[in-house]
Amino acid sequence: MTNAMTMPLSTSRGVASASLRPQSRACAMRRATRARFASSRLRAASGESVGESKPFVFYKDPSRLAIAAAWLGLGSFAALGAPSGTAAFDMELVTSLISAPFSGSVNPLFEALFNSLGIVPATYACLLMPGAKDQKPLPAALCIGASFALGFFALGPYLITRAPRPAPVAKSSLGFVTRNVWESKLNAVALTAFAIWLGYYGVSNLSPENIAGFAALFKEQSMLACVSTCDLFVLSLAMSGAIKEDMQRRNVDPTNAVAFASLPVLGPVLWLLTRPALEE
Repeated sequence: MTNAMTMPLSTSRGVASASLRPQSRACAMRRATRARFASSRLRAASGESVGESKPFVFYKDPSRLAIAAAWLGLGSFAALGAPSGTAAFDMELVTSLISAPFSGSVNPLFEALFNSLGIVPATYACLLMPGAKDQKPLPAALCIGASFALGFFALGPYLITRAPRPAPVAKSSLGFVTRNVWESKLNAVALTAFAIWLGYYGVSNLSPENIAGFAALFKEQSMLACVSTCDLFVLSLAMSGAIKEDMQRRNVDPTNAVAFASLPVLGPVLWLLTRPALEE
């Protein structure tokens, strides 16, 4: 009698257990999938390729080698190709730029270019600082900060060696300055307005006389003017990679990165103005 009663009970337990096993396996598979996805995101955020355990090696990336070649080329030209013995003239030039801005005391084409070298490092800060956490071997803040004075000479080594960080990041995880300044739309508006003003100032002063004056500065009179012009050119060439990564970080199709970078100074700040905000 006891066996007759217990057999149906054990059978029902077996049936229930069998019916739960597929559900348990499905839950386990979902957990494993989520774990693999989270691991991939972490590897991407740390600069490793998804599906690989090796860290990013910059000297195996052709784009980084191109940036390194540009950095070496700029340094070589500054040392060997730019006008020499112009220190006194360059000091007077800087004094005039600071003491009497946009007054006509300095060639207006060079003045527009020189002031653009304040916008471009700020743009790089907006693009790179969201992915700057734990970058090695060079600290992002130091290199980007120094680029406001030294341009590509300071920024180039960081662009060469930094690990890609295309994975989305939470805005709340960023540092105070990055969160409140470099991610700020007000900052983007200010940079865009200044870039438009500089473009207008330069174009409105295009004349044979000013073009000839700028050419003389570049070729003969000023090492500062010559190197600054080349510096802006190289900084603009290297911009598309930073824009592309920032687009990926915000889940935007990066195919338009080159289009934004192709318009020096103004194009990148237009991306800052229109880019979506990071999620909190």
